[in-house]
Amino acid sequence: MARERWLTLVSPLVLLALWEALARASVLDPRFFSMPSEIFARLIVLLQDGTLLANTAITLRRVAVGFVLATVPAILLGVAMGVSGVARALFTPLVAAIYPVPKIALVPMVVLLLGIGEPAKYAIVVISVFFLVALNTVAGVRNVDPRYFDIARNNGASKWDLIWTVALPGALPSILTGVSLGLGFALTVIVGTELLLPQGGLGAMIWAAYQVYDIPTIFAALIVVALLGFAANWLMGEVERQLVPWQANVRSLDRSNVRTKAEPRIRRFVRVWWMATRPFSFTASVVPVTLGAVLAAYDGYFDLWLFALTLIGSVLIHAGTNLANDYYDWKKGADTPESLGPNRALQEGMLTPQQVFIGALVCFGVGSLIGLYLVAARGVFILMLGILSVLAGWFYTAGPKAFAYIGLGEIVVFIFMGPVMVIGSYYVQVQAAPLHVVLLSLPIGFLVAAILHANNMRDLEGDLAKNKRTLANILGRQASKWEYLVLVVGSFVVLIALVLIGYAPLLALLPLLVLPTGISLVQRAFATDEPRKLNRVLRATASLHGWFGWLMILGFVGAIVGRLVY
Repeated sequence: MARERWLTLVSPLVLLALWEALARASVLDPRFFSMPSEIFARLIVLLQDGTLLANTAITLRRVAVGFVLATVPAILLGVAMGVSGVARALFTPLVAAIYPVPKIALVPMVVLLLGIGEPAKYAIVVISVFFLVALNTVAGVRNVDPRYFDIARNNGASKWDLIWTVALPGALPSILTGVSLGLGFALTVIVGTELLLPQGGLGAMIWAAYQVYDIPTIFAALIVVALLGFAANWLMGEVERQLVPWQANVRSLDRSNVRTKAEPRIRRFVRVWWMATRPFSFTASVVPVTLGAVLAAYDGYFDLWLFALTLIGSVLIHAGTNLANDYYDWKKGADTPESLGPNRALQEGMLTPQQVFIGALVCFGVGSLIGLYLVAARGVFILMLGILSVLAGWFYTAGPKAFAYIGLGEIVVFIFMGPVMVIGSYYVQVQAAPLHVVLLSLPIGFLVAAILHANNMRDLEGDLAKNKRTLANILGRQASKWEYLVLVVGSFVVLIALVLIGYAPLLALLPLLVLPTGISLVQRAFATDEPRKLNRVLRATASLHGWFGWLMILGFVGAIVGRLVY
């Protein structure tokens, strides 16, 4: 292994030395093949004057934003296609037809639709990466041994459990291969796009150097691109080693070492903190932020970079809120190891309460830094919303008069994870908060409040015994069921009313597809008082919120596409 590492370092050095010698001997024409010594001297100059760092940062930003926007939905679609024959039948022809098209050939069409600014460059990366990752994900899920799915079903696994515990872990090596290839392809495509649309970045730097026949600068930029590609490949190799350690272990000849090798520290760190932040709840922040941005696009305004920052910042504040809630609920005795649904990381001793508290501060801190950037870019209104959101998240369970302990939980969640998030996301794009946006945020607010209320219905007696006052135990068991009905059915009623009075297009009624699910949940909530059954109602309510929100978003996206076509 040591010899192989040395060879990895020596081979490029030998190549550079040979290149230098041949160029000095004029075997290679120095007009076209600048000497490595000259190229590295130019690299130092470009680093010192900031040109290289500035252009590298632009390229990396475009790669990162486009890569994330492509990879996440590609994995979701790939998993859906892998486990669902219906999804596979619907999407396979489209993916198979578009994937072979040279992505650089799509640049003119993208420019026609989005102009020559940043959205066009992000879109090229998304198109280039999406299909590659999706196809690898499908292949990975389809290659999982069907017996694993059968075993999971026989042990009572739900459809979500099958995806989370069987399909995703089994397909992870293939997914990571697709992600690794996609990351390298994203870098290749963005540099090519910057050559065609030279507005900053390493590709634009290469084009500008070509225009004045500055060969050393061209090679210097190419070296940076090569180093970025090498770094991306190393990074994905390290990610694979941490997330899929059994891949490396299988290749090992020492089988006893395979059995005793502990979980890698980085992988454990990611797994524990991922669990602690309760990522399954993030749809409650992702949906309203996305809806606000789509409403802005419907009104003719959209900036992809600002949307990405808003989304990341909102999820971080949400994660910080989850961690702070878990810390204070645990500290106040509202959550115990016997409780249904507390933070497993605390429950099982994976993290100490102090670590969870510090994690909450970190999430709030980073989310607030992103918020300050948005304030600088879009104005003081965002600052007010941000401060109120952080305070609401922290004091939801903190302090002697925490909102969740005095019957204000549903109201705070309704306001801040409904109207405030939608309006804030819209304002970042448009710098306005019109009435129709406020009204269109109400259905999302009703349903996110319904999630919390279902949680409080489940814990009604337990919360009452621990002096935690919620609307559920203030109203009593029967009246709390009627509140749940108002929240769930009210979301559909408000949406229908908004479409009828012209505040939303007809396609915004797509959430009516899940109205039968909502009615079924209300019936189940009225039919039982058993906490474990209400726990299933809680999970299904969260799913209903997600489906309702995404269908509403899809309706507005369809209306936008309809405008572009006609």
